[in-house]
Amino acid sequence: MWTKNRIASVVTAGAILGAAPVAAEVFSGRGSAMGGAGVAGGDYTYSALINPATATNFEENDDFAITFDVGLIANDRNEFIDTSEDLTDFLDEIDGLAATQEDADFILDQLKLLDTASLTAEAGAQLTIAIPNRVASGLLFVRQSAFVATDVQLAASDVALLEDFGTQIFDEDDLETAAGAFGYSMQEIGFAAAREFTFAGYQVSLGATPKYQTVETIEYIETIADFDSDDFEADDYMLEHSNFNIDFGATIDWGELQGGVSLRNAIAQEYETVEKGVEIQLEPQLTAGLGYTGEVFTLLADVDLNSVELFDGAGEMQIARLGAEADLFDWAQLRIGYRHDLKDTYDGAITAGIGFSPFNVVHFHLSAIKSSDDTLGAALQFGLDL
Repeated sequence: MWTKNRIASVVTAGAILGAAPVAAEVFSGRGSAMGGAGVAGGDYTYSALINPATATNFEENDDFAITFDVGLIANDRNEFIDTSEDLTDFLDEIDGLAATQEDADFILDQLKLLDTASLTAEAGAQLTIAIPNRVASGLLFVRQSAFVATDVQLAASDVALLEDFGTQIFDEDDLETAAGAFGYSMQEIGFAAAREFTFAGYQVSLGATPKYQTVETIEYIETIADFDSDDFEADDYMLEHSNFNIDFGATIDWGELQGGVSLRNAIAQEYETVEKGVEIQLEPQLTAGLGYTGEVFTLLADVDLNSVELFDGAGEMQIARLGAEADLFDWAQLRIGYRHDLKDTYDGAITAGIGFSPFNVVHFHLSAIKSSDDTLGAALQFGLDL
């Protein structure tokens, strides 16, 4: 029988390596469509979340804005959901009954499929209220995000048992294959504030975002036989942490060209899980960006200047983002983007989206994210800009 620590170390490795590189990303109907770029510019109701200095990036007639964004991205590698449901139903049917070698072969085939499969998902939502002004432009936000990765590790003892099963009473408690789920839920409440200055004839903005973070880590590890979704209580496998953090940012405006740099989560954090089998890390992220803003077209490019790692052993990631937008008379927008992991830990992703903004007052924006064949995501935004 595997020990709990052994299950944790093996299952965690499989789960986190299947994770999509979106942890700590800000889902947005606008920004997600442009690859997540926005450190140097773009719409201030989104970009101020990744660089507080861009809170000054508003138009003369902007006095107030409220937006709500929600998004999801998931990777169902090798049909993890369908296979796990099929296996669970079959095990429930034959547990305690006479089973044949054909039944055992089916169980083994399903376990082998699950051994190569995984499910990862991240969801996020935020409500922002912006009050732009020349004295100190500000954006109040409440943001909720969650990330979960699951995995199954086939036990060699199950292979030996099922390959030479014959005909006998089947007891699912004899199975030692391990299953696990890991991740976190994070809530942030913060206020991004920025002020614009003139330096050497150029407009320079400096900003900061003090924020309070509440993080609940998730770690569930069991053998397949011991898992019962009807008895599953999430609170039993979650551990809550809370802390203060802060973001810093700066931008410079060269007319139609902009530059920016941001430091997100300047205070590094480490969060333990219930069984202490996984350590979730929140590391400072330094990002630089360039932008072009014209009458019709906006081009944005960001690159992380340091690599970060979400879980121990997950592999480092360092993302470059590129996005473009075409604005049609302030009524409709077309967007496209791309993101690439410079560390090659994760696959790149293509993004695209559309927006509708009649009279530049009411806003509806939709974005789509496509990575590997098994990874899809979407985000949308509703907003009012006065």
